[in-house]
Amino acid sequence: MKTGYKTIMVLKVILDMFSVLIAWLIAGFTRFYLIPGGRLASFELFLQLSFLIVIFTIFFISRNDLYVEELEHSWRKETSTLIYSSFQSFLLLTIVLYFIFPDKVSRIAMVLYFLLAILFLVLERTLVSSYIKRGYKKGKYSRRILLVGFGDKLKNYEKALHSNTILGIKLVGQYDSNGSPIGEIKSIEAASLREAVQLTNAEMVVIGYPEEEHARAQFMISEAQDLLTEKVLLLPCLPHSHIGNKVSDFRWIPVLTINAAEIGVFDRIVKRAFDIIACSLGIVMISPLLLLIALLVKISSPGPVIYKQKRVTRDEKIFTMYKFRSMRTDIPEKTAHWTEENDPRVTRIGRFLRKSSLDELPQLFNVIEGSMSLIGPRPERPELVKKFNDEIPGYRMRHRVKAGISGWAQINGWRGNTSLERRIEFDLYYIRNWAILFDLKIILFTFFRGFVNENAY
Repeated sequence: MKTGYKTIMVLKVILDMFSVLIAWLIAGFTRFYLIPGGRLASFELFLQLSFLIVIFTIFFISRNDLYVEELEHSWRKETSTLIYSSFQSFLLLTIVLYFIFPDKVSRIAMVLYFLLAILFLVLERTLVSSYIKRGYKKGKYSRRILLVGFGDKLKNYEKALHSNTILGIKLVGQYDSNGSPIGEIKSIEAASLREAVQLTNAEMVVIGYPEEEHARAQFMISEAQDLLTEKVLLLPCLPHSHIGNKVSDFRWIPVLTINAAEIGVFDRIVKRAFDIIACSLGIVMISPLLLLIALLVKISSPGPVIYKQKRVTRDEKIFTMYKFRSMRTDIPEKTAHWTEENDPRVTRIGRFLRKSSLDELPQLFNVIEGSMSLIGPRPERPELVKKFNDEIPGYRMRHRVKAGISGWAQINGWRGNTSLERRIEFDLYYIRNWAILFDLKIILFTFFRGFVNENAY
């Protein structure tokens, strides 16, 4: 089984190299033979550079962990990483050509290559994934997993393994189950962890114990050091608010960063450019709707059309957020709190605007201004943020990115007066796994899940 999966990894490398090479050659042939004005001498230089672009691309694909075995396969994440890797290699080649090669390479050919490389790589990876899934159904390439320990963390892990996106696994048993194996998993009786692995022929070992069993867990971890050919995973006793952690080495000293959830500098630039373009186009397209809502708000009750309120965004900076006014101005709010159902302050048109989230459309101008992003954690009022920071561990981590009009937590139902702990989990997941395709997915689901919500009053 192990050899079979390693073969798949080697196959991916070979096919990735082939896809990049074919894309490069087709781009060159198209530019220098099919498009008028091409010089054959330039095509010869183009051929000489083919080895370089293949090496660059495979290097960045590997660096971005696309040749690492994972239990869960995400087409969206793989595709976005392929695009990112292709751009990195394209940028590096452009720099090398500018500083090292005296002859210029056709920019048309370079752009054609970049587009073709993305197309071929995504298509090839999709076909490989389809092949692997068919192999799973036939019992090939499955990874044999041995659970070690007991407690809620191990139960939750076993439950998560049954997700629709996780294929090709087989739970071969549970060792040191404390007399209570999970479900129908076979309890393994052995003198040591190594013996349990040998009895089950396990390829992956997952260790998880309750917090009070720290000494027992440490003993099992020490035994796991002898497992050279098997992959060992540890389920640490960390609160959900710290799931942005990252393990690294500092001069051979293991370091656990518990607040590592963050979007990189380059990704922020891409995200900002996307925000500006998408919101500018959006405002132009829905301008008649904005004018209609403004008119309805104006005639529904006395007061301004736009309601301004202080909210908190990235780095806990306070900004002024814009919304269509949905409440009467003659009934003051006593204390800061979320709007409750049947709130007497909400106007008739305001109730519809809040239920459909149309009152939030002016926040598109907040995005262009730069205080918000199109997608991100929902912004809260400063007084509520101060309260939540004191009461909920890890709440501040939401402010590592700009606040958003919509978000991963929101489209999954965690908005308004719902669990803040669960909202933090979804927000941190979004920050750790950000990709432009992830934003596009959230925007798409916002139209189906995010606008009309039972928790919006």
